[in-house]
Amino acid sequence: MEESIRWAVGLFVSLIVGHFVVGLFLSRLRRKLGLGEKPRTHDIAIARVPPWLTGAIERLFFTVLVGSNVSGVPTAMIGWLALKLATNWNRPGSPDVSTTRAFALSALLAGLLSMLFALWGGFICAGQRGAA
Repeated sequence: MEESIRWAVGLFVSLIVGHFVVGLFLSRLRRKLGLGEKPRTHDIAIARVPPWLTGAIERLFFTVLVGSNVSGVPTAMIGWLALKLATNWNRPGSPDVSTTRAFALSALLAGLLSMLFALWGGFICAGQRGAA
């Protein structure tokens, strides 16, 4: 397969397919856990980055790194997930710690699935065997 086509397919798998699969997974998981909308932790509305944007940027970033055969990418992926989890784990002012942790854990699982799509897309971009 030509390199530009590999990159187009790999980025499509990572960004587009990954977006829909991760979104579906997260909504079904949270529904199964009986979680509704993510509760606010503050009385005032604080602007936050939309989760779909964070996911798209992280999948793009890690897909390009994997596709470019940069060393140490799996470690960076796990480090990124740990950092995201740490920032969401125990927010002050949370009304229910168990609910907050359930949201954080579901986000971690969705992040792991997102990283899987970044890895898969990167393998396709790199033309590695067994990736498709």
